[in-house]
Amino acid sequence: MIFKSIYLKEGFNERRIDFSKEVNLIHSDENSKGKTTLLRFMLYALGYNIPNTKKIKFNQCEVEMIVENEKKEEIKLVRNSLPIIEIEINKKKKVYVIPEQQNELQELIFGIENKDIISNLLGVYYIDQEKGWTLLNRGIVIGSIHFNIEELIRGLSGINCIDLIEKESQLKRRISKYKQMFSIAEYQEILQNEEGLVTNSYEDKIDSELDSLLIKQREIKEELRRIDRTLSDNKHFKKFVVEMKLLVKTSSGEIVAVTENNIVGLNDAIELLVTKRKITFTKLADITSKIEKKQKNFDKEYEQLKFFKSANQLEIFDKRISRIPLNQVIIKQEITNLEKQAKNIREEISRITKNNNTIVSNIFETIIKYAIELKIGDKDSISPTYLFTSNLKELSGAILHKTVFAFKLGYITAIKKKLNIKLPILLDSPSGKEVDQENIKLMMNILKRDFSDHQIIIASIFKYDFNDINIIEIRNRLIEII
Repeated sequence: MIFKSIYLKEGFNERRIDFSKEVNLIHSDENSKGKTTLLRFMLYALGYNIPNTKKIKFNQCEVEMIVENEKKEEIKLVRNSLPIIEIEINKKKKVYVIPEQQNELQELIFGIENKDIISNLLGVYYIDQEKGWTLLNRGIVIGSIHFNIEELIRGLSGINCIDLIEKESQLKRRISKYKQMFSIAEYQEILQNEEGLVTNSYEDKIDSELDSLLIKQREIKEELRRIDRTLSDNKHFKKFVVEMKLLVKTSSGEIVAVTENNIVGLNDAIELLVTKRKITFTKLADITSKIEKKQKNFDKEYEQLKFFKSANQLEIFDKRISRIPLNQVIIKQEITNLEKQAKNIREEISRITKNNNTIVSNIFETIIKYAIELKIGDKDSISPTYLFTSNLKELSGAILHKTVFAFKLGYITAIKKKLNIKLPILLDSPSGKEVDQENIKLMMNILKRDFSDHQIIIASIFKYDFNDINIIEIRNRLIEII
């Protein structure tokens, strides 16, 4: 995909910017002029949920961008204050609702249909100035947009872990609920240690009586269900026996056909069950009436308590919380058990993702190739498992900066090899505070040599040595009166 042009309008201010298919430098002599804002506008036009910059709110601007997809088709994207993006391709218009149809829109733009790839694509081709140069293989790309290398690899490898991922999500939801329960149990302990909390009040008595009635109601309902099941089974049995058209011989030698009326005892049993059901249903109606009456009295007393005693919300909350039967030990055990299950599922997903995976091997080989050139390591110092590392403490400054750069190039190369798609490369402020010009030169040389067939867009206050570079100059402000 290639960015061709972008038109920005903010009130009476407007600006149109054209991009080269090769190398573009968004440049200003000073920081905070709008370089990062322009990059974010480009992503905003693609449908991403991008945070505003200090000086410009995106939803108060009109954005019109033209890109070229892998089929060499021009796509015009228009986005304004509404949560929609209107596109025009091959003289046909279509509207996408954002964020609900974001993936569908980007599938069209990038020519990629796999959800795992699309949802992680921004973390492949874009490095943000704030968090991007510390994002190695998982974490936040920008705003609320995340990147996860394992998802990307599963997408590129065609690995399906949907069932396991759904199980993990269910376990996470259950763990979250149990943790909330545990917090309530801890709160109850605080209440028990406080002086003056009344636990045997009139309200407690009402609650206790209601609980007792509700328990009886559940027991009666269960008894009704048992009676209904038995009745159903007996009726089906009677029908089954009759349909078999059995014949029986009496003691006198007479042969008689079995019918509903001459099955001894069965009809009596059914009648007995029907009578029992009527009695049980009457009990249910009676106890339900008592519950409704008790609840009505409780609500009335509760309103009076609020009016006459001016009970505040905290007192009401404390009294209600104190009545919930919770056991910290049991809840903690359940949380531990669920977390263990979730961990096992994550390990299984990770094992499936990593084992015998050529995509993993290809990415690792590319990373090692550029790591050697950037002087940050080789096969002896970097193992294949490092591709999935979560330990970034040992990396800092220029080493982390260059390592992130090598990883990104590994991802971009893997997508090009697997899908034959050349992603643009967007770099925001590659000249970090601890990165000297020698290291910058190493990074730029790699881009010039190995990624000359990709569109490169760099935002920086520095200028870089490329043979043919389109400079987009920002002087005082990104969007100015023309």
